[in-house]
Amino acid sequence: MQSSAIKARSMWIRILFFLGCYILFIFIFSNVTQFISALIFRETTSLNQFYTSVLFNFIISVALVWFFRKVFDKESFISLGFKWKGFGKERAIGFFTAVLLITLISTILWLMQLLQWVVTDLNPKNFLLITIVLILIAVTEELVFRGYLLNNLLKHMPRQAALILSALLFVAFHSLNPHFNFIAFINVFIAGLLLGVNYIYTKNLGFAVFFHFSWNFLQGPIMGYRVSGIELPALLFQNSKGSVLLTGGNFGLEASWLVTITLTITVMLLYFLFQRKYNNISVD
Repeated sequence: MQSSAIKARSMWIRILFFLGCYILFIFIFSNVTQFISALIFRETTSLNQFYTSVLFNFIISVALVWFFRKVFDKESFISLGFKWKGFGKERAIGFFTAVLLITLISTILWLMQLLQWVVTDLNPKNFLLITIVLILIAVTEELVFRGYLLNNLLKHMPRQAALILSALLFVAFHSLNPHFNFIAFINVFIAGLLLGVNYIYTKNLGFAVFFHFSWNFLQGPIMGYRVSGIELPALLFQNSKGSVLLTGGNFGLEASWLVTITLTITVMLLYFLFQRKYNNISVD
């Protein structure tokens, strides 16, 4: 019992130390983003600064997680959830669940005449660049919040409690996004639950990374929504009207009550599905 308590205390210290280092490094690099962006792109714009911050966030996250995993956890980086073989169905479920949800919500808004689209002339290079950026975002955030934080929490907490706490940390780090509001808080928290609902059984990042990328990719570059308050180059220009409680307003779709309803139902369905599939089964 005493040994278990010591290990749990060590886990909390490690997590707090990790979060402190993560916040510190992100803060330091955020203050030099404009300078670095000018060196990389030769032109300083808000979008180029965003691209630069995503790149450095990715580098910092991979380096920091690798260091903590090797030095403090004494485990391999790959064991955080990068096993590819055997998790094809999970990746497919993640990707196509996001496609289904975005399509469903957008169709409802269109039928209610709250949303219209106009095709834009998006440069192929810009489209490729934003696609790569969204892949980096999905990998980075899942590595940090599911791969490292949730992985450690699961060692000394019940699955459900670890999932809820990791989702709270996830929403806390999104609270500084532009136009963040109460509905966005609820939805990003539920999204954190959804992204972790497979990991608590499989400890594999496939479902979460593929859902995360698909969700952001369809929202931003395809359908023209703001992604967590950030406006990105898109194939379709979006003209929305009516209540921001339904359209999400300046934060984007993630501040819509429609998302609250659909994500809540989806979390419950997926939790039931994965619990039936993986409960009492050990997945390495």
